[in-house]
Amino acid sequence: MFNKGRSQILALRVIQQIWADKRTVVLMTIIPVILLSFIGILIRHDPAKLVVGVVNNDDGFAMMGNEVNLGDRLIEVLGSFEEFDAQVMTTDEARDQLDAADADAVITVPPEFTQNVISTRTLTLDIEYEGSNPMLSERLNTIFARVALQTANTLALVGSSTASDLPLDPSSIEFATAIDATYLHSGPEYDTLDYMAPALIGFFVFFLVFLLTCISFLRERVVGTLERLQATPIRPHEIIIGYMLGFMVFGIFQGTITLVFTVFILDIHYAGNLLNIFVVEALLVMLSVNLGILLSTFAQNEFQVLQFIPLIVTSQGLLGGVIWQIEDMPGWLQPVSYVMPLTYANEALRKVMINGDSLLDVWFPVLVLIGFAVVVIGLASRTAGRAKI
Repeated sequence: MFNKGRSQILALRVIQQIWADKRTVVLMTIIPVILLSFIGILIRHDPAKLVVGVVNNDDGFAMMGNEVNLGDRLIEVLGSFEEFDAQVMTTDEARDQLDAADADAVITVPPEFTQNVISTRTLTLDIEYEGSNPMLSERLNTIFARVALQTANTLALVGSSTASDLPLDPSSIEFATAIDATYLHSGPEYDTLDYMAPALIGFFVFFLVFLLTCISFLRERVVGTLERLQATPIRPHEIIIGYMLGFMVFGIFQGTITLVFTVFILDIHYAGNLLNIFVVEALLVMLSVNLGILLSTFAQNEFQVLQFIPLIVTSQGLLGGVIWQIEDMPGWLQPVSYVMPLTYANEALRKVMINGDSLLDVWFPVLVLIGFAVVVIGLASRTAGRAKI
């Protein structure tokens, strides 16, 4: 028979138990506010303008007593779009900007551009995309189609059909438009999943290995294994290295399954060597294992371990370049992203998988990951030696 009083007593005990854990109460209050603030800022912040280089070699064409230069008109149309920061460049400057990823696309206008448009009745934009972000290239392709149409419509506004020497009457016909696109990285076959996959691989490996290590190392402390080890001649750093190697076996196994499934089952496009991708994953696993060991020493039970997920994992998912590009974040928020290890793992994975870079090409994010791992191993060695339940 249901006894309301006993249920109330049990509910009261649960409330008192949770309320006694002040850290849990504080985290339950503060973390949602912090994360929702980040999400609100990121969603409402206007992304950075897209840098489009224009190499304008157009000689123009005389129409009805007017000198028409569609290359110049193209630059004006690009400038009317708020999404663009259109910059006139030389061929060498454009190549340098693309190679350095400082330009998202470059439009090259040939010398006989205007004359060819009038003769063929088709305006074709010769565009080279930087291509590291296939989603961005697809978005640019859509906008450039509008830019081409507005540029072509210029001819219909010039003069009338009174000039007999013109090959056509621009006011009486419609002009077709086309995009002739090439890609420095990736290609037209790359889609949103191809761009998101490297970051998602890094995120899930980081999250799952971190959680596995945290709970497993906490269990070692709870059952007294760690305390018995501390009573032996073994040193704290030897304990950490031993646990790290053991946990890394399962972490690397998990990372391998994630990578193989993503590449061969989801069938994503990739340009880099799978071995290079695996090396970056292994570094991320090593970092995640030691971060899990370090933070588990500050928890007394599994419930407190779970509190680290929104604080450590979710925040890096929001600010580590998984969903939002760091360049599109507010300037004051970007430094926060650059102190998060997942930022550098995502950078390395994307450059290897999309750009086809080697490990030597991504030496900086790789060295940063190694630096993070070394620091965390040192901290974990110091805290594990004093860890108590």
